[in-house]
Amino acid sequence: MANHMRSLVAEQTTPSLLDRYESTYVVSLDPSKGDFTTLQDAINALPPTGGKIFVKAGAYPPITSSITITVSNVHIQGEGMGITVFVGDSTMTGNTPILQVHNSAVGTPRPLLADTARGDTTLSLSPADATSFSPGDYVLLYSNKEIDTEEPAKHAGEIKVITAIDSTSGVVTVDDQIFDTYTVADSANVIRITVLQNITVSDLSITTNAPSSALTSGFTRFQFIENLQIQRVEVHDAFNTGIHLLSVRNAKVSDCYIHHIKDVAVTPPANERYGIVVGSASQNVSISGCRFSHTRHSVTTGGSSGTNLNGVPRNIVIANCTSMLTDTAHFDTHQPAENVTFIGCAAIGGVPALSEAYGFQMRGRNCSIIGCSILQAIGRGIMLFGPVSSGASIIGTMIANVAAIGGKDGMGIYFAGPETPGAPATSDHTVTGNVIKNCEGSAIANGGSNSDIVISGNVIENTNSVVPGAAIQLTDATRILITGNNVGGAGQNPAIAMVGNSDAWQINQNFLGNIGPAAVSLQGTGSVVINNSGYNPIGATPNPWPANGGDLTNQVQAGSPNPQIGTTYTVRHTPKTVIVTGGDVSQITINGVNTGLLAGVFKLGLGETIAITYNTLVPTTAVFTE
Repeated sequence: MANHMRSLVAEQTTPSLLDRYESTYVVSLDPSKGDFTTLQDAINALPPTGGKIFVKAGAYPPITSSITITVSNVHIQGEGMGITVFVGDSTMTGNTPILQVHNSAVGTPRPLLADTARGDTTLSLSPADATSFSPGDYVLLYSNKEIDTEEPAKHAGEIKVITAIDSTSGVVTVDDQIFDTYTVADSANVIRITVLQNITVSDLSITTNAPSSALTSGFTRFQFIENLQIQRVEVHDAFNTGIHLLSVRNAKVSDCYIHHIKDVAVTPPANERYGIVVGSASQNVSISGCRFSHTRHSVTTGGSSGTNLNGVPRNIVIANCTSMLTDTAHFDTHQPAENVTFIGCAAIGGVPALSEAYGFQMRGRNCSIIGCSILQAIGRGIMLFGPVSSGASIIGTMIANVAAIGGKDGMGIYFAGPETPGAPATSDHTVTGNVIKNCEGSAIANGGSNSDIVISGNVIENTNSVVPGAAIQLTDATRILITGNNVGGAGQNPAIAMVGNSDAWQINQNFLGNIGPAAVSLQGTGSVVINNSGYNPIGATPNPWPANGGDLTNQVQAGSPNPQIGTTYTVRHTPKTVIVTGGDVSQITINGVNTGLLAGVFKLGLGETIAITYNTLVPTTAVFTE
């Protein structure tokens, strides 16, 4: 019996059983308590099928070369952030990440023989090229098509899995629809890549003793991976990017802490110090519950350039993350990116900067900011910009206490104008159900030439305390719907202002309170402003008849007390009541039809017309706006 008990004790203290989960190997600073004393040795010893490595507590000796993983099915688990710690040596100042998970083995590029279209699931190759692949192969479909207006070297690309091959026709079927167009004219190719599967890294901290770095990508770098899990990892006092994801599919980064990311040592400065970057052909990526501090951007997206780095990040969700003390913008989408959604994220404050510390920057297609909080931003709470930026939704978000810079900006939401003359401005956005308050500038403003924007159901309070303007003020904007908003506390400033060549706005059913004497400032003749509480210009309009004829608007430029003889006037902005008495009137025409009356009260709706013909004796007229 005693011998049996001694055997049990021996089994319980065997190093491979120290982890409370089953592990292939244990790494420990104490050789008697683990299988290896370095993580790389344990990784190198894993069988081809992979395995789990448990890394016990401790600050491991500084490493002088990258920790690399090149096989699938690998799980690295420490004992916790700040407990299991890896440190880069002070000599690691080159373009060398601390952790790199990537197998660089690739095949030979094979050219497409026919163009693809969005939604296709097949590729056309020569029969010989098609049979060089096998079902189950991962491939990178790519071309020379430019996908970034700022960096033309970024090209189209996406990852697929081959599911079937027709050796006679050369048609190759892939596992998912093709998101972009790939043409023979753009040198479209497909190349076999090595994709690692089922990689998990959790419960550890990574930093460096290096005083500088020449990194061109992430401090930790993950490329060509399917099913990636990064959990409870801290990266701090590092360079370039805390966690860099390149062409990963179905990845989740959760509950990480990334802070104090520094710029690399190049001239001129690269201005690259990110928390997490999702780049190249990454797809279906979730980033949740992470915390960031002292980064340029906590999370950003965008393609990369270089061999086999093509692609557009798509279908990215960033949820319940908190970012503090940015020096540029907390959350960002660089070109190119599509379908990026921020949910429940908090962007708080900023490092005092020479220019700005925004909450969000968005320059991708069909992106959303939902249920987020932006507090104490500097310059702008949210900026949508870039010629490819369209289709964004900003819903249920709090934007509060946005400070101006040098007497400018201080805006809650800003739609940028054209980046170059003649280029399109960001457009086609929806802003719904947000609370925007205590902005030193406007709650919503723009840079010009924006169109097709819906602004509805927002609560806007206490704007323009430093920068003059209106709570909602857009310049040279067309086809704008502003409805159901509650706008108050704009001081002597208007609630809504159309500026420049703005036209074709619908302004209706808003509540406008505690604002200046001119609640709405109008431009153009194709807009409608009706049923707005707080905007009731009832009563006679002074000098209502434009001197040059044309329109009866709510804001008459160079008006006259008398209509021109026989001139047709069209009712604009809101319905009008026209009263005609006296004078030598010969005809009053409504909508082109002679009324047979020489005086009377005429109620006219939007778009209806009136013409008054008289001789030398001018009739008395009054126009009432409703």
